Amino acid sequence: MYRDYWHLTENPFENVFDFRYLYAHPYYEESLARLYYAVSERKGGAVLTGGYGTGKSTVRESLIKKLKQDGKFRVFSIVHAKFNLDQIIQDCFFQMGITDMPKEKPLLLHTFGNKLLELNEKGEHAVLVIDDAHLIDTSTLEELKLLINLHDYNERSLFTLILVGEPMLRSKLVNIPSLLQRLRIMSNLMPLDRNQTADYIAYRLKVAGGAEDTFLPDAVDEIYGYSRGVLREINNLCDIALLVCFNEKIPRVGADVIKRIINDLTAQTEENLS
Repeated sequence: MYRDYWHLTENPFENVFDFRYLYAHPYYEESLARLYYAVSERKGGAVLTGGYGTGKSTVRESLIKKLKQDGKFRVFSIVHAKFNLDQIIQDCFFQMGITDMPKEKPLLLHTFGNKLLELNEKGEHAVLVIDDAHLIDTSTLEELKLLINLHDYNERSLFTLILVGEPMLRSKLVNIPSLLQRLRIMSNLMPLDRNQTADYIAYRLKVAGGAEDTFLPDAVDEIYGYSRGVLREINNLCDIALLVCFNEKIPRVGADVIKRIINDLTAQTEENLS
């Protein structure tokens, strides 16, 4: 709606994953490096945590893309965190194109181990990435160590588990030491600082064909103060700001516009809570 006014080819602040808009800030780089190290060194597993809207999906998708490009890994991605262990293994079979599988858990696990061994002999290391892992129930988390325990004939791990979730996942794992000791590589995504917030906004505008200085410095101050550097909140504010300025024919986004938007959002939140 506002693209022509701002000379944009597309909306720059959509909350959808797109590699073109990947802003590789230091927290992202560090998290990706740790997860890739865990997989490439065939560790038992690793954990990525982060609050709402901090970019966990971006790191996860970047890792999966990198592993697939390497050609040495077979990646299984699970997005249904409410699955039990049987369902997780079944989903992995489905991702391999296998629909005929045992129903009993011991045989299902044994058959899965054999399939991973076959992949290993072909030069592929298996990686299981589970999203929203903070929602996994405790009994399933405890059983996941059965997968990590799968080894080849040289006692090397056939499997690397990557758990991605909100910070409460760490609290859950503390209560399962038998699993936690196998997941020693951990990373926690932090929100952006003020300067990174400014760079992030400018970068997304540039990718969409717009002017990097569309948002004045005082507007960035307000955006950072409200969003606390959380990417999803930054996107939401910037998107509305571009719309407001388009409607009012304001040439650049200033602090006054952001303050008005924040006041509206705050009033709406208070109304919903009342």
